[in-house]
Amino acid sequence: MSINIPTARKANIDVQYGQLQPVLDWCERNCEAEYRYIDIDYHRNTSRWEFLFESEKDYVAFLMWKK
Repeated sequence: MSINIPTARKANIDVQYGQLQPVLDWCERNCEAEYRYIDIDYHRNTSRWEFLFESEKDYVAFLMWKK
């Protein structure tokens, strides 16, 4: 099944160089539905990533975790 990007819940986060894997690991362990991520802005030591969630439950859990 593919995520419906126009209706997906979106969260943008800044991730320091080399620190994306813990975020992906959290998503793998905790998300029940489809999710995707896209690198939307890159700087020398930080990238801005857009995470797209099919499930509102996963989206809210992600926001609370990243708070």
